[in-house]
Amino acid sequence: MSKLFDQTNLGGVLGESVTIRKLSNRVVVTNRPVRKRGEPSEKTAEYQKKFREATQYANMQMEREESRALYARGADKQRRISPFIVALRDYIKPPEVTSIDTSDFYGRAGDVILVKATDDFMVTKVKVTIRNQAGELIEEGEAVASSDLVNTWVFRTSVAIKSLAGTRIRAIAYDRPGNKGSGEAVMEG
Repeated sequence: MSKLFDQTNLGGVLGESVTIRKLSNRVVVTNRPVRKRGEPSEKTAEYQKKFREATQYANMQMEREESRALYARGADKQRRISPFIVALRDYIKPPEVTSIDTSDFYGRAGDVILVKATDDFMVTKVKVTIRNQAGELIEEGEAVASSDLVNTWVFRTSVAIKSLAGTRIRAIAYDRPGNKGSGEAVMEG
């Protein structure tokens, strides 16, 4: 059945094999999609579950005035990306730790470790953990967002380390929905 909404808006199914719809101010005619029957694959079921969760998250964020305003900053009317879509994407895509800069880390208290972390919307915090070669915890804490560098977080050490060889520095970035992304650097002797 085809539907005529107004003179410029046509959509529906023509016969048993053709779909007509309007997309970005153009009329698109395509073959009718064929639905697979039976149980979805494990990967498909996992993605469907994640998408349902993302939809629930986005709906909750749109109900909260301050969250809606925050996600509205990422919206784009030209590309038809609403605050809801921004929140949905934020839930689905975790942040990434793209680099850990240890060039100013010499094992002294007060040394600086720079962590570059990105997300499709925003990174809310970065946690840094330093372990020795044997895997024992030396120090951990939260990095502070840099006011000078984009997507960069600064961690100042508070403990001196005698030997840097094999020291592992791990950074975990978090976004608003609580997704995590991590990276690790290993110091050489």
